[in-house]
Amino acid sequence: MTKATISVELTYLGHNSLIPFLNSTTMKNLMRIVMLAIFMISLAFSTPVNASPVRSNTSLDVLRKEVTKWVQNNAIPIPDVVDQVVTVGFMINAKKELIILDITGDSAPACAYVKQVLNYNKVKYNQARQLTRYSIKIRLVNGKY
Repeated sequence: MTKATISVELTYLGHNSLIPFLNSTTMKNLMRIVMLAIFMISLAFSTPVNASPVRSNTSLDVLRKEVTKWVQNNAIPIPDVVDQVVTVGFMINAKKELIILDITGDSAPACAYVKQVLNYNKVKYNQARQLTRYSIKIRLVNGKY
């Protein structure tokens, strides 16, 4: 019996030798076209649609109702306030607490009352981004909410 010997030779033909018609300039242009196509496709799928769904109970409405409930539950008479609109600027921190930034109104006692009631209260509102500034107007009538 004779043994057969098989030998395999591997030679490096270069990176463009498998496709001889592509030179470096053509390859660069092809890569640019492919990258541009990928960019255009990703841009097409990442742009938001202009139509927004109609939601009857948005998350901001839930936050507004929660703040309104706190002011109503803690209603105390404020002297010398007949009809007052107090604008409250606030943020929600990582602990989901209201942080009062500024309060504007004609009556200092009304502003102090609203700040005392709202500052550092925990909310159930799930915000998309932390430290987003919110603003709400609270109307006090006859010294009460």
